[in-house]
Amino acid sequence: MVDPVSIALVAAIGGAAGKFAEKALSLSAKWLAERFKGHLAKAKEQAQQNTLDFIEKLAQRVKILEEQNKQNKKIIDKSLSQPDFSILLQKAVISSAQTKDEQKHEFLARLVADRLTKESDSLFSLTSQIACDAIPKLNINQMKILGVLATIFFIRPKPFPPTNEPQQEAGNSWSKWLEDKLSFSQDVNPNIMDLLHLESLSCIRWEPFLERELEDLINFPKDSGMIFVHISFLQTEVGKKIFQLWKAGLGGAFPTAVGILIGIYVSDMLLNTTTSLDKWGETYIYSPDDLS
Repeated sequence: MVDPVSIALVAAIGGAAGKFAEKALSLSAKWLAERFKGHLAKAKEQAQQNTLDFIEKLAQRVKILEEQNKQNKKIIDKSLSQPDFSILLQKAVISSAQTKDEQKHEFLARLVADRLTKESDSLFSLTSQIACDAIPKLNINQMKILGVLATIFFIRPKPFPPTNEPQQEAGNSWSKWLEDKLSFSQDVNPNIMDLLHLESLSCIRWEPFLERELEDLINFPKDSGMIFVHISFLQTEVGKKIFQLWKAGLGGAFPTAVGILIGIYVSDMLLNTTTSLDKWGETYIYSPDDLS
């Protein structure tokens, strides 16, 4: 039975997003009743509260999506009739029910909202199903590891490298960008068990005896004709920390599509940015800021 107050809260959002949230809330009550059958009443109550927080966050994101254009309203209206999307929502409901962590609820809400505008057989849609299972099984340190790896391997400013600056100035701008984007790494402390856990959740491929060259990964693309003097970054406090993390095991890690997606969400949350996933699956994922 869904709490009438909860229904009123999500219905107040109005429009297609409000209707979507009402249906999601009704479905979640059925899914939770089935999943937590035989559990103590207090556990059931907490699971419902956790899920309500997730659905409220999801409704707000769907509302923003609805306001972007009329086509999104049609997508939202039809979304719960799609089996694969319905399964993703069910996974997110069950995942959110297991934790009080509001950050994880936010990640799950963004995941489901981002999936709304993607095709069923797209790489993002396939990745989102696995990411949804992984998120509740990660702690903040492990999530930050993914944020670091996603930034080093895939997140880039646009244009990259900058085409309107001399090489030295472009290098300085890139070094500063790396400092800003990796500033959250200072309290990251990976150990072997963290990396093994991330690998078990399909977030990374870890090869401890094969260290990838950090200098190559943060350099400008070879076809750009430009060279980044990486020492300028590695001598900064953030750069020293990244080098330390690299030697502590991250050098043997390669993020999967699942790890990159979660890493982007973590980076965006910690830095208060929103990285567009419209080009998901390409060589780089471009951040909303630039080097100009």
